Amino acid sequence: MTFYSRSIIAFGQFCNKVFDNVLSGAPMGMSLELIREQFGASAVVLTVENRDKPSDGNSYTAMARNSAGSDGMAETGFILMAGSTRSREVSELLENCHRTSATDFGVEGSTCYKLAIVRPLAHAPFDQEEKSVCEILVSHLARGLEMASRMGATEIERTLYSDVVDRLCVGVVILDRAGKVVRTSATADDILTEGSSLRVKGGRLYARCSNEDRALQSAIKAALQDGGNPGASDVRGLSLTKQSGSKNLGLIVRPISASSHKGLSAQSAVVVFLRDSEAVPAIEGDLVRQLFDLTPAEAAVARRLTVGLSLDEAANSLEISRNTARAHLRSIFSKSGITRQTELVRLVLNSVVLLGERPRQAV
Repeated sequence: MTFYSRSIIAFGQFCNKVFDNVLSGAPMGMSLELIREQFGASAVVLTVENRDKPSDGNSYTAMARNSAGSDGMAETGFILMAGSTRSREVSELLENCHRTSATDFGVEGSTCYKLAIVRPLAHAPFDQEEKSVCEILVSHLARGLEMASRMGATEIERTLYSDVVDRLCVGVVILDRAGKVVRTSATADDILTEGSSLRVKGGRLYARCSNEDRALQSAIKAALQDGGNPGASDVRGLSLTKQSGSKNLGLIVRPISASSHKGLSAQSAVVVFLRDSEAVPAIEGDLVRQLFDLTPAEAAVARRLTVGLSLDEAANSLEISRNTARAHLRSIFSKSGITRQTELVRLVLNSVVLLGERPRQAV
């Protein structure tokens, strides 16, 4: 060994570097090469196998190997075990050599992680200290891979949720415990443009109107205080005046409870939801047609009525007569089992059609 007996600090730094490489998503070969160098080994092999489905392609091997006695790596990275020529190569590599290995089954026990370290027979065999270090390292690798997987899944979930909220024309602003903005969604960025009734200055959220800003800061302060109280559930609503003079920008300010921190930084304390009532929802005509079994012409009429046009305006937009538009509307009513235009608007807006297209802001 080149580090453990000499310095426990060096050993800790080495383990941290291996773990950090795995957690950062770096190629597994980098972590295995670190291990190979520290052990003075000819090769290091990590096999990961799903214990529930070991023969369904749910296994892979990563390897770092010294090529022909040189100091460089000849092979690194992930390679599939099942039915591959490379799996036979790995098996041959583990024969006729000094070898130590350790196994870990992860947190949930559904995955088997096996780390094997080999040296040529001409070198010294592995002592008990090295075998113990191998056991520590396979545990680090298993925890790192599982944590990286969970972080990746959480990031995917966060992206999907953010996308859904954007499609619903709702902006999201996350504030930390100091009341500073740490994250904004795409729709929130659209709303927080120059000239909006809301802005970010010095990392903080402000309303442009002084009276409304006092109410906003009071709501944020209360939410920050509520966040430290498990029993608090205060949600505050505000309406801000836009440059047009109408109070059309609605805000909901609420504390982020500890149970809601999945995918968020531990510093996230308050969420502010923004909704511009003049934002035009994106209604994709083809989705309306598919969801409600309409003809393309009927879907075009339904789409225009849903975004706020009158029947006459819809007819003009489509360059058809009012009678033709009315005939399409009657057919839509018949197919949908409704009798009023307001019911049609509610039916479409309450459906999943809004999730099919990115929202666009009104100009």
